[in-house]
Amino acid sequence: MRWYTSGTMLQSPFGEFIWSGWPPDKQSIRPSLYALWFDKPPTIADMPTYPRSLDKLVYGTNGTAWGWYIGSSTEMRPYICQAPSINAKYLRPNGRMIEYGQNDTLPISRGPCFVTQPEDAWFVSGIDVENLVSFKCFANGNPAPSYRWYKLGLITGGSSVAVRRTLINPMNSTDGRIAISGGNMVIHSPISTLDSEYYQCEAYNRFGSISSRTAKIIFGQLETFPKHPRRTRLAAAYQSVTIPCDPPAHSPRDSLIYSFYMRKGPVLEPLVLSARPGVFVSQAQALIGFSEATTQDSGVYVCMITMYQLGSRLSDSPKSPDMPLEVMESNYRTQEPRIYDSFPAIWPSDPIRGHPVRIECFAGGSVQSGPLHYTWRRLDSVPIPLNRLRELSRVIDIPQVQPEDQGVYECSVTDARGSQADPRTVSLQIRALPYFTNKAKDEVVAVGTTVTMVCEAGGIPEPTQYWYRNGVRVRNLIDSGQLDTTRYIVTDGTKEPASLVISNVVTADSAMFDCLAVNSLGSESSSGELRVLAFAPNFQKHPMVPVLGMVGYNAVMTCQPEAAPDPTITWFFQGTALAPIASIVDQTTGEPTCPVTYCTLPSGNLLVAQLTRMQAGLYECRAQNQFGMTSTSAHLTVIDPLVITLQPQNTIVDVNSTVIVPCKATVSSFLDVNYAWFYEDVEIKFDRLDVDARRYETTKFLRPYDRNFGFLHIVNIQLYDAGRYTCEAQTPLSRNRSTAYILVAGPPGPCAGVEAATIPDSELVMVNWTVGADHFHSIQYFIIEAKVADEPWSVVVSRLNQSSDIVIGQNTKRRTTTIGNLYSNIPYQLRVRAVNALGVGEPSRPSRGIVTLPKAPTKMVRNVTGGGGKEGTLVVKWEPLTYVEQNGEGFHYVLRWRAWEDTEYTTTLVYEPSSVPDTMWVQYTVSLPVLRYYKPYEVTIQAVNNQGSGPITNPVVIMSAARLPVTAPRNQQANQYNGSALLITWDPPLLSGEEGPLLGYRLIYWRRNLECLGIESDIERFEQGQRRTLYGADLTSGFIIGLEQDIYYCVAVQAFNTAGDGPPSGFAEQTTYKLWPQSFPTMIQLNSTHYPRTVRVSWVGVQTTLNEEAVLGYRIRYWLVGSNYKEAHTDVDVRLRTYGYVQNLDINKRYNLRVYAYSRGGVGKMSSPIVQFQMIPRDQCVPGASWEGPDIHYNLVCSALKVRWPIWAIALTFILILERLNL
Repeated sequence: MRWYTSGTMLQSPFGEFIWSGWPPDKQSIRPSLYALWFDKPPTIADMPTYPRSLDKLVYGTNGTAWGWYIGSSTEMRPYICQAPSINAKYLRPNGRMIEYGQNDTLPISRGPCFVTQPEDAWFVSGIDVENLVSFKCFANGNPAPSYRWYKLGLITGGSSVAVRRTLINPMNSTDGRIAISGGNMVIHSPISTLDSEYYQCEAYNRFGSISSRTAKIIFGQLETFPKHPRRTRLAAAYQSVTIPCDPPAHSPRDSLIYSFYMRKGPVLEPLVLSARPGVFVSQAQALIGFSEATTQDSGVYVCMITMYQLGSRLSDSPKSPDMPLEVMESNYRTQEPRIYDSFPAIWPSDPIRGHPVRIECFAGGSVQSGPLHYTWRRLDSVPIPLNRLRELSRVIDIPQVQPEDQGVYECSVTDARGSQADPRTVSLQIRALPYFTNKAKDEVVAVGTTVTMVCEAGGIPEPTQYWYRNGVRVRNLIDSGQLDTTRYIVTDGTKEPASLVISNVVTADSAMFDCLAVNSLGSESSSGELRVLAFAPNFQKHPMVPVLGMVGYNAVMTCQPEAAPDPTITWFFQGTALAPIASIVDQTTGEPTCPVTYCTLPSGNLLVAQLTRMQAGLYECRAQNQFGMTSTSAHLTVIDPLVITLQPQNTIVDVNSTVIVPCKATVSSFLDVNYAWFYEDVEIKFDRLDVDARRYETTKFLRPYDRNFGFLHIVNIQLYDAGRYTCEAQTPLSRNRSTAYILVAGPPGPCAGVEAATIPDSELVMVNWTVGADHFHSIQYFIIEAKVADEPWSVVVSRLNQSSDIVIGQNTKRRTTTIGNLYSNIPYQLRVRAVNALGVGEPSRPSRGIVTLPKAPTKMVRNVTGGGGKEGTLVVKWEPLTYVEQNGEGFHYVLRWRAWEDTEYTTTLVYEPSSVPDTMWVQYTVSLPVLRYYKPYEVTIQAVNNQGSGPITNPVVIMSAARLPVTAPRNQQANQYNGSALLITWDPPLLSGEEGPLLGYRLIYWRRNLECLGIESDIERFEQGQRRTLYGADLTSGFIIGLEQDIYYCVAVQAFNTAGDGPPSGFAEQTTYKLWPQSFPTMIQLNSTHYPRTVRVSWVGVQTTLNEEAVLGYRIRYWLVGSNYKEAHTDVDVRLRTYGYVQNLDINKRYNLRVYAYSRGGVGKMSSPIVQFQMIPRDQCVPGASWEGPDIHYNLVCSALKVRWPIWAIALTFILILERLNL
């Protein structure tokens, strides 16, 4: 099928096409459409012989793609019509629908129409449990259709295919294998020799019958794998290898899907191909391939197959026999990439349109440096969508192959080293079942007219299209004389569409028609109903309705009767006949115009132009044909026009403010008014903030629904919101617009044209710029900012008044100034900001980079210090000058130093001092010519560059490196502390002045083997010795923690200073205590006492084991709930008693409490869970009240009454003292 368009070829310039249906400025054909030409446009050279009739641009398909043909205007074709949607009411009504002429449309009486058509069915003997196949067919219609089934034979002759149909009657079946219920047919125990033909469903009711597409039974076969094992496949390492699956016998071809597993003992593990880029499973060749095998690939592989067809999984076969692979070591560690001879390959090998297709490529090659890189291209240069590439681009996956996918595909492979394999190609050619590009459709016509029905189908091979009437081929009906040969003209289509022309139709021609497209793969059906009508006009469905019109506008009085044949329309106004003329339709806009008061539209309606109140009244439409006459009438009411009474006004507002733009219209009370707002002719979508994301980031547009409906509220207006705002008042009859400009005042806009240049023989820089927009507030001053490399912008001139700059020449917006506070020899970019009363404006674009002129350093080196280092050195540290403070090239430091008693300085040039770790400082180490330990030196530093020297620092006294300590700490002792720590004590070593001050001590310790002296002990110290460093020159003791319990340790002490470690002391040995208590007190009980704010705590003590120290006592630990446990707790030591008292508690405050044992080994574990209690006044207390939580036990303890007599207090104190003494 091909369609006319408005494309027309010009005679001058010859061969150029334009869209003649468009305005002159839109008639050119876009260059992007040139690629769609199927017929080559003529050139000037073709002009003498070119047929003048071929001047129309025709749209159509060549079977694989859509594009442009050049045709003649004399041929009968459909056309493509385009018009603005607003003009739809002026166009002719659509063709008659099937319900045309039916007064009762619920439900609509109609012929059958297929909803479900039969599909091909699979049957695999021995696998299908039900042992049957079913075909489904369902159609709607009124009355409900009945069904018949046919067995079809396709008779191929020459280039066409004929159809032979045989009715299936289950009652005549001798074996009872076929059953038909409704539209469904079931065949039990299908037999390939009897049931391999095509089947077709027919649906019929009183309007006629239609036929479905054909379907068939696909008989499949799947055998099992042979039982005998496979031979071991040998391969050399770093070479490619494949393992074929060798599937069992099966049919049809390409109905299997393959997957591979690796045997791990009795378990089969699937291969994770995403983790092994060098491994590939080919469906087309039924194999697994290794681009580069390694010894790790050795193992036993198993192939599993799945029968898969028509988009459904049918069955799995048993697994294949074990397929051993043994990869042997090889000296050839590389191989050039090479595409296997059987690739590229296509699966399935006979692709069908609409089904999935894989194009596979596999190559051997080295993957040690990276996976192989696969690339594809089509030789016809059609791009391949990237989303079709799968499995590291080895596969092109086409989900539903189409004719346009046909072509030659080339695969190229490159390895990580850049070596490329010879490209290989494969041609993709498909077949296609018939498919309709133009389907049959319902036709509702009047008697006496001519109807043309056309259908067109595509397919590979090209299908033949036949027309059927109520299930019988039209050609046969004509040949047998059942149809009038003078009125019926049928053309069966092969290369061209199939057409059926019926002239001078009568009601007896009403029937169901099928277009059946057939090729060697099958058939497809498309149906439609032809209904021939003959009846008098009526307005039951479309009576004329009252119309509301507006003065100065047009109104349309509709008249849409149903009649067959079409009636003659006559119009009356207030009983007087009208004589309207035909309206004129503008070819550019599609808008109808009427030069007089009354015109008829192409749709048959009446257009009343330029309304006045004189046109208000009763209009009548009369419709008449040979079967009768009827009429309908309605009033036209004319109202005053829409007027905007409150219009938007031009306004200047401040940025970030809220603006209210008024708009109010008046119109007749018959109509509702809606308001739309436009910004620069783009509608503001109040309910969609994503229309223009930039403008909705900070600004909010509101249209209030109150008495000010129609006003526009702009909240937080920005500079970019300035512009033209249009209010449009809208009614169903008309629209009216009013426009105003909203200007936004704000900080100045960015300056432009910033230029910077250095002034020779000066430290000044000249800056020029052009003043930007002031945004309705005069500029007060400017800010100049500078930027160095990747550093942030910084202000160099904070306030440059207007009077400080100079106007250049005649350009009153050009400014210049000089600045002098920039660092020397530094690349800068400069920018300028303007400031007015509303704030600081946006910065200008940066100037081109400049480099300021160099000069000698002006900064003095800061924070000179030093000391430490190795023997015979002097370490000097200082804070270096920054990059911007160096002022020129050739920057370095001059370091001068002398001994305290010397008179002359020694000078050292330092170009690259060392960085001090974890600081911003640098240092330089001077090697002293004379070995002097810890002696004072006077040091100065000066910064120097090629331009000169900077200021010299004041002399600083720095001590030279100290001598290593030569004596060891004395009287070292190791004392037991607990089960995991020892307390070490010592006397400081005797030092001379050359060692300088000590920095601290190191405690050296290791587990004793037999003794602390001897070779074995030295080995133990070397292998297991540890050190703990203690800082502080005045220390005489320290702890070693984290030790094992009940173990002897050897301990030594050594001092260290800035030069390093001194000699260790003699060795002391000591053992740690045994373990601390490993169990905790249990059964914690709290009881009130007769003493105020006192609670009695009791518990069951702990039992120690042989590897634990004996318990020395118990402590009660308590603290306020919510306080810092480590800082706020209090311990009560009760020695070896298993009870104790906690005193001086606060009333109505909650406390946590735990109990633990302690020994020489340390503190034992605390009781658990935590006991929480609260002192309650006795008059509010419930004795014994408590509750258990998951981590806590809660008690309410009653407090005793306050003791008032001093003698009671004395007695209580005496009793408590006795209890503490009674240990």
